[in-house]
Amino acid sequence: MCKEEQKKELIEELGVHLENQHDIPPLAARLYAMLVVTDCDGLSFDECQMTTCASKSSVSSAINLLLKLGMISYFTKSGERKRYFRTSAASTFYLNKLEEKLKRIEKENQIITKIRKYNQTCNPERYETNKERAEIYHSFIKQSEELLGNTLKTLKELENHNHN
Repeated sequence: MCKEEQKKELIEELGVHLENQHDIPPLAARLYAMLVVTDCDGLSFDECQMTTCASKSSVSSAINLLLKLGMISYFTKSGERKRYFRTSAASTFYLNKLEEKLKRIEKENQIITKIRKYNQTCNPERYETNKERAEIYHSFIKQSEELLGNTLKTLKELENHNHN
């Protein structure tokens, strides 16, 4: 498979992933995927439109959404009026997604802890029946919470280091 075919396949795969996992509209997802795999420093609006064969208004809406989400940024070249788009160096989108995941995991950990304490006190038979499975699952949740927390900390430190 040639490089261009691989690139097209990867753009499609990443686009579908972004649609399904992050609720991003199809065109915006494909534009972001194009920017992830481009060999250029950035793509102009015209390049984005020509590559996707979408209308100017559709491309404009998709780009504005990606800018608003912090997934892309733009720059201009000296002496040109064109804006060029690229993925954000500091992708707040991914930080926000990880923070959302961490909050969900933390909430689940709190609920599991309360359920286990309740069953231990008020329903000891159920507690004993489910104890081993509950401990395995609760351990997984705690490890996930710790891993997400450490990943966020590392990413934020990297962001701060790159800004200094």
